[in-house]
This record gives sequence, structure tokens and C-alpha cells, in this order.
Amino acid sequence: MKTTRRDLLGVVAATMAAPALTVGAASSQQRAQASEEAQRPDGANTVAILNDTHIAEGHADDHVHPRNLRLAIDGILALTPRPAAVVINGDLAMSVGTPGDYRRFRELIEPLRRELPLHLTLGNHDTREEFLRAFPELTSASQLREHRHTGILDLPHVRLALLDSLKETPAAPGRLGADQIRWMLEQSDAVGQNKPFVCISHHNPRVGGDAVHFSGGIEDTEAFWPELVARPQCKAFFHGHVHDWTLGMHTGIHVVNTMASAMVADTRLSTNGWTLARFAPEGVELEIHTYQADHAWNGERKWLFWRQPRV
Repeated sequence: MKTTRRDLLGVVAATMAAPALTVGAASSQQRAQASEEAQRPDGANTVAILNDTHIAEGHADDHVHPRNLRLAIDGILALTPRPAAVVINGDLAMSVGTPGDYRRFRELIEPLRRELPLHLTLGNHDTREEFLRAFPELTSASQLREHRHTGILDLPHVRLALLDSLKETPAAPGRLGADQIRWMLEQSDAVGQNKPFVCISHHNPRVGGDAVHFSGGIEDTEAFWPELVARPQCKAFFHGHVHDWTLGMHTGIHVVNTMASAMVADTRLSTNGWTLARFAPEGVELEIHTYQADHAWNGERKWLFWRQPRV
């Protein structure tokens, strides 16, 4: 593993020193109990996460983007137990989401769709109208005045809200909008403090992580982040878009930047792959799967423990 990344994770761990919130805040006994809960034999609390597949109509079978997607699908289907669901988190298409791009993408993911529940979100290289034409059978969990393709994934130990952060194709910044923010908070309030609540969107929030990426993140972050903080059940925000694998935290909420499938921002510092998230009542265990089998990150596991309500 690159020294630069070790340094980065060291800095991240140091910044996560809020009471009852740090990755290292749990005892070894708590970690063992959480791991046992997360790895139930039926995989009921496990989700596989990909993002930034960037598939184009003209990609040949041996092009790295479809090849990587096939590697991910083969790896996920080979898991025992299999995950409860798979999320492909935005930038499904290469550049501007053409009908041909989505036809090709649909062909590639068909083996996965036959075997497991699959959820798709949209990023800035997707086109919402063409996506909906390509996947007419998919319905949104929300009914907003301006259509957004959202989803809810309820597992025994977590509720996941899948958000549509696409603002404009192919401009980098994302946006949720007031209606979607209201819907997101309603989904959190529906479970109250009895169940952890986690958000997933393609774009990164403009908090946590590396500030160099904030300009391309969700431009209305300030409109919803304090609301998430005020709800103790809101534990983490997963995103792609940055084409890297990093961890951060802001005001007690984990910010998880999952690795890209198709390409990376800097091959000296990162690589391609997908993420397996095993949720437990106390937190989530992240397991990294890289397409390069001998990469130092391959099989790496990282536990994130949830913040606790103040008493």
C-alpha cells in the first residue's frame, strides 16, 4: 500500500476523535459481537457497492470499463453468503448517458439482475430521461414534483436512502433540492432512533473528506447536513464521484468515499474495485475488493462504529 494513503488514513483516524464515535472506540469484545452480527449466514445485512462504471455503447468486450464491471459481477455472485442487495451508485454511462450507453450497460448487468436485488442511482454523467427509458420497470421510492430516481433499502440493521444527486449532465456539481431533502429526512424520521440511517448518493457532500473535491460535490449540502446531524440515527453518508477510496468524518457522521469501478483519479495513489458493506447495530465493516488480485488493498477490512445519542 502506498505510504501516502497510510498517512491519509492516519490523519482521518486522528480527526475522528469525537466521543463515542471513533473507529477505535469499541472494545475487542464489541468488535467481535458486531462482526458476528454483520456476517449473519443469510447475508441479510450485507450490500455490495459499485460506482462510476462509465459504460459506453462503443466499448469492446475487452475494454477496461466493461471488463471491470464483469469482474465485479463475477466476484459478487461468487460470494458466500451472497449480499442482500447490490447498489451501483451513479455514473453508469460514460459521458452523457446516451440510449446506446444504457443498452450496453443493461446487457452487462443482466447476470447480476437475474440473481440479486439491484439498485441504481444517477450521477453527473447520466441522463435521467434516457435512463428512465432504458429501465422503464424501475420505480422511484419518492413522488416528487420534479422526478428523482430514489430508493429505500431496509435491512435488519440499517435503512439506506438512495439519493439522486444528478443536477446537470455532464457538469460536475450535484444537487438534491428541497423536495428530495425533505423526503430524505422523512425517511430518517420514519425509523427514529431505533435503527441506523445511512445516505448513499453519487456526489460527495461538501463536508468530510478532502476539501479539494468539495466544488464538485453536492452544492446544497448546507441545507441538509445540520438536519442529519440533529438526528442521532443518521450515521453515515456513502458516495462515489471522486474516483478514490477514502474515509472521513464530519460532526460525528462518517463520510465514505467508495472506490470507482472504471478508472481512478491518480493511479499512483488509488486503484479500481468495489466495496462490500456489512452492517451491524454498532456500525459497518467495509471490505475492499480490487480488480488487481495482488493489490495491497485487496481484502482490506475497515470497521466504522456509529456515533451514539448523548445521554
